[in-house]
Amino acid sequence: MSTEESRAYVLIGLQPGKEKEFTEYVLSKGLLKDISVERMDFVHGSFDVVVLFRGTMKSIDARIMELRKATFIGRTETLLCFGEMFNWEDISGRLNE
Repeated sequence: MSTEESRAYVLIGLQPGKEKEFTEYVLSKGLLKDISVERMDFVHGSFDVVVLFRGTMKSIDARIMELRKATFIGRTETLLCFGEMFNWEDISGRLNE
């Protein structure tokens, strides 16, 4: 696996009514303090939680595998970001023109 920094969005589907257990699990594992977790949001839709990881593919994979151990997580879907197709600063600057 590459040592280059990557990003991954992990979509998490919880069993109904298990939001509190998920929150306690995340806190007990220190995931919110983990430097690889850039953001975590509860969302409405087909999934309940979206987590944005940043790090090496190896470190991201380890965190995803840790999350999947929780019995109240019904399913996950991982969206891996691939190489920069454009420079975001250039694009966002042009949006303000």
